[in-house]
Parts: sequence; C-alpha cells; structure tokens
Amino acid sequence: MKNKKNKPQVSIKSLPRLRPSMRREAIHPADYNTYHMPYACEDCSHFASQTTTCTLGLNPAPHLREIQKKNYELSGQMALCRFQEID
Repeated sequence: MKNKKNKPQVSIKSLPRLRPSMRREAIHPADYNTYHMPYACEDCSHFASQTTTCTLGLNPAPHLREIQKKNYELSGQMALCRFQEID
C-alpha cells in the first residue's frame, strides 16, 4: 500500500488578460440622435464586409451595428473601438 501524502491546496490566481476588457461608454441620447458617430465595424475602413472580419485582427462581434444598437437601447452604452477614433 502506498502512502498518499496530503498536498496543501494552493490557490490559483487568475492569469492576467492578454487584451484589456472592452469598455462600454455612455452616450447621451441627444448626441446619439444628432451626430453621425462611427460606432460600428461597418463604419470602419479596417472592416472586411465580405468575410465579416477586422483586418487588424480584432474581434468584430461586439462592434457590429445590430449588436451595438441593441446594447444601446438596453443600457444607453456602446462599446466603442479605439481604432475608429484614429481612422
């Protein structure tokens, strides 16, 4: 019979994120209705509409127009892509 040693339990910390989490920003309803803001991937020059991908390698799923509108109607916030601020 083999002796089984009780190993002390070690708490495992979660690994740091490789990419920062997405920040949602509150958009005032008057600004949303007045200004044409580039808030969706479809408004960006880095978006390949044929394949629904970002040429920079970013995940376009949370930034697509349909999802952005739905999130805004539910929470008044949008996940704005930082590359569109530069574009």
